[in-house]
Amino acid sequence: MRSMASKNEQPFISWSRLKKSFVYASNGVVNTWKNEQNFRIHLFLTAVVIIAAQLLKISFIEQAVLAVVIGGVLALELINTAIERTVDLTVQTYDERAKTIKDTAAGAVFVFSVAAAIVGMLIFLPRILALF
Repeated sequence: MRSMASKNEQPFISWSRLKKSFVYASNGVVNTWKNEQNFRIHLFLTAVVIIAAQLLKISFIEQAVLAVVIGGVLALELINTAIERTVDLTVQTYDERAKTIKDTAAGAVFVFSVAAAIVGMLIFLPRILALF
């Protein structure tokens, strides 16, 4: 009699596959760091925000909000890079549609970055003004 479980079934968690997925994801972040100026700028600003949050004693909840918006900006920058590279792979000559796709992806990063800046101002500005 055959077992109900197929010998081709994967275990619930494959630690080696999980480790590989983290390596691949890390490679994507490192590659973006090396090749995308805006990603480096966003990471620099992340460090500034983290330091300022500690110096100004920003509350835990506000720091959590900052972490979410910072994560959103960085994630969108990674997605934007992936979209741009995909378009570059598929389009060999100038195409207005490809430009629109790339501009729209960059626009998504811009919109979220503006929203993140507004959140940052709402959190930091009252504390900075209180110093004067």
